[in-house]
Amino acid sequence: MEFRHHSWEPVFRTPFGALPIGSTVTLRVYATEIEKLKLRAYFKDQEVMHSMIKSRESNYWEITLDMPQAPGILWYDFSFESRGRAYAYGTQHDHLGGEGRIYESKPPSYQITVYDPKRQSPAWYSQGIMYQIFPDRFNRGTDFDLTNFHRDAILHPNWNDTPHYFREKDGGIKYWDFFGGTLSGITEKLDYLQSLNITILYLNPIFKSRSNHRYDTGDYMTIDPVLGTQESFETLASECKKRGISIILDGVFSHTGDDSLYFNRYGNYAGLGAYQSQESEYYPWYTFTNYPKTYTCWWGVDAMPNTNEMHPNFQAFIYKNKDSVIRHWMKAGASGWRLDVADELPDPFIKGLKDAMIEENPDSILIGEVWEDASRKVAYEELRSYFSGYELDAVMNYPFRETFIDFVIGDKSSGSAARIMMSLYEHYPKDQFMGNMNLIGSHDRRRILNVLGEAYKYLGNHSHKTYRLDDTQYALAVKRLKLLSLIQFTFPGVPCLYYGDEAGVQGFEDPYNRRTYPWGNEDQDLLAWYQLITKLRTDHSVFQNGTWKPYEASDDLFVFERRNDDALCFCLFNRNSRAVHLFKHPDFAGCQGFDLISGEPISLNPIVLQPLSYAIVLVTPDTCQII
Repeated sequence: MEFRHHSWEPVFRTPFGALPIGSTVTLRVYATEIEKLKLRAYFKDQEVMHSMIKSRESNYWEITLDMPQAPGILWYDFSFESRGRAYAYGTQHDHLGGEGRIYESKPPSYQITVYDPKRQSPAWYSQGIMYQIFPDRFNRGTDFDLTNFHRDAILHPNWNDTPHYFREKDGGIKYWDFFGGTLSGITEKLDYLQSLNITILYLNPIFKSRSNHRYDTGDYMTIDPVLGTQESFETLASECKKRGISIILDGVFSHTGDDSLYFNRYGNYAGLGAYQSQESEYYPWYTFTNYPKTYTCWWGVDAMPNTNEMHPNFQAFIYKNKDSVIRHWMKAGASGWRLDVADELPDPFIKGLKDAMIEENPDSILIGEVWEDASRKVAYEELRSYFSGYELDAVMNYPFRETFIDFVIGDKSSGSAARIMMSLYEHYPKDQFMGNMNLIGSHDRRRILNVLGEAYKYLGNHSHKTYRLDDTQYALAVKRLKLLSLIQFTFPGVPCLYYGDEAGVQGFEDPYNRRTYPWGNEDQDLLAWYQLITKLRTDHSVFQNGTWKPYEASDDLFVFERRNDDALCFCLFNRNSRAVHLFKHPDFAGCQGFDLISGEPISLNPIVLQPLSYAIVLVTPDTCQII
């Protein structure tokens, strides 16, 4: 008996990947010595068994299915009999798709994401390069003013100091430390961002708040005075526009701060907050279990009371009203939003917010903070509909980050990495896959140099506050970062650079991953590298919109192609720090190309890769039959 189905190969499933509502798909299997073959299709609450028919080609069976008229996930697997025994066939236990296996019980099903293709992501986003800034730590501007800080704030006099938490005995924050970065400080450095070919600026929260991270919003309609004013933001947006840079703001709507206009726990705002009176207009925004002392809050942090996102007044304030939060700041110059903890925002809230954004600007973009495969994310026992076509344009691609860090440091083989990425390629609608926010560093993770230098192995008695990689560790980390960042900038999706990673900033978890940008003390070699690879992506459209195909290789080699109507590129990466690797493929026979990194001609058969090296080969069309 033989039985085979491979969801990534056209002979078994056409077309590939996520499908529009109302479209069709042809599914095939190769099988011998079987009978009573059926396909089980399951969509929402409906399960249907379909008989498959023998195709004209020997030993192939097939069926063509109509996709539902509503977005969702259609699951499918197979059942059959052979020699009097019942079997089933589904995907592997990792649920990643591709080639499956035979089971004698109910198998894990294959996934087809069904979506409404009502909208495509704008080119400014999908073809862009993003830069993330934690505003307090990027640059002090000319409008820096000590009088703008609240009375409990601690300001570092030295820009190069180490961030620090001043905690209460119970672990809460007693005093917040600040470095004094401002919006005008960002405006003053836009020429620097242009030198990195940045076209999208993602800002961590900028609204009035008590903390330095500002995820505890105090007033959604006011720029934090420490950062500047609305005029400061409008000036930044105007200057960005002149340089072809769009701004994405951080939207924190699942909770507010307890020290806020809306909750007003400490009475620091005029008027009645929800904590002060049940007669407050904001009282319905929150859920109290023992008024006023006990209330639901974000992950148990009482400084961040949860909001009731489904309350009509809250929705009106955030996105429905003509001067709602979303509309106000888009009119002021924002081109998109990143939704903090999207898992904790109900789907109808996200959909309504997205509709309001489109009304203000049809070319706006909405990104969600989702840490897993967002096409089938289950949050609070509910399958989310982020990729229905009505909600998110993109998500933060943490699977990309984790997968390729593991590959580069040797914890995951190239085959495993390719399998995980192919799964996302299959599960995500094309626009969402091409719009993935591909990050390496972020304000929520250790600095990438510490990760790639494997600092935890050498920490010993050193503290997280003072630890620095030694010269040998740093050199290895930089080589790995060049490899990893080159994957990032040649891979499908929108690469996002976390401020300071390009300059050699080190640090463990928060707050040490939020050190200031080291103006005047940058690693110039690393900075030149980022200028090179951002220009590479900017100059070659194949890296912005080309199709993607991985190739089988040894565990140490990750190889893929990018292809569009203008070019074909092969991207090869050797993560081994000691061994030379060769890559040879029968399709490459006679192919000649040009290495876009070294600037030298190169033969593709074989390609020789030195330890911790890479080749980005633009193929010469008239030398290669694969084109």
